[in-house]
Amino acid sequence: MKKLLVSVVVATASLSFNADAALNNAKNVKFVGDTEFASFCQAAVNNDLSLFKRSVAKQVGVFTSSKQRTLGLVLENVSCNGKSIEEFSETRQATTVIEFIKSIK
Repeated sequence: MKKLLVSVVVATASLSFNADAALNNAKNVKFVGDTEFASFCQAAVNNDLSLFKRSVAKQVGVFTSSKQRTLGLVLENVSCNGKSIEEFSETRQATTVIEFIKSIK
């Protein structure tokens, strides 16, 4: 199967723990490559589990007939900034996305 590739170029910014800084940091993201799957990376950038789940649901029927199998393909083949979605989520400290990914493994 053809590897799906989404490259994300993230502008560097100082990390801050308040919501305003997190939102501003998320705005400094540029998607390049196969942007059809960019929503998975965007979900990690924004720590948005709802967006992550919707992104999986949109791909059901395109590659497989179930959410579970589609999620497996996505986790194995989609990359963000050269990293797996799980690694990228950890880099971005997307705790809700990471917890969900780990709960289904």
